[in-house]
Amino acid sequence: MIHVRRYQASDRPQIRTLHDRVWPIWHKGPEPPGWFTDLERIEECYLAFWVAVEERDGSEVLVGMVGADLPGADVPPRLVEGRTRLAHLSRMRIAPECRRVGVGARLCATLIDWAAANELEAVVTNTPSNNPPARSLYCKAGFTEVGTTIVGPAELMWFDLPFRGEVRTL
Repeated sequence: MIHVRRYQASDRPQIRTLHDRVWPIWHKGPEPPGWFTDLERIEECYLAFWVAVEERDGSEVLVGMVGADLPGADVPPRLVEGRTRLAHLSRMRIAPECRRVGVGARLCATLIDWAAANELEAVVTNTPSNNPPARSLYCKAGFTEVGTTIVGPAELMWFDLPFRGEVRTL
């Protein structure tokens, strides 16, 4: 059985393991991509962070994760303009053996419910445009595709989920 719960500091080793197993779609090297230092400082860098865990042989195995952070410099200004209470859905990772069974949908729903309960104006996120499963997940969760940008080696498709008002477009 898989359930979603808030991140705990004791999850950090398993977050590293999941990070090393689930590479961003844009990463083409033979080794895992570099470690994202924000994952060493989750309590400092995220407004909230959740993990999906599965009970296996009496212990929890981390099979998914997602964080809500503040929109960074890579978020298109048009998505931020005029809004002060935003969250950016980031670091969504699902173990390969747990994809297409609802783990991603549950993580998204948890973050969206948290954002609504905390009276945020919207949640924004992105995924490489060549990642159809993530694009489908975000659309099913209620996000609207609003445009693309180039960030580093990736063309990113941006998504907006406002709780009040209209969807922003790029």
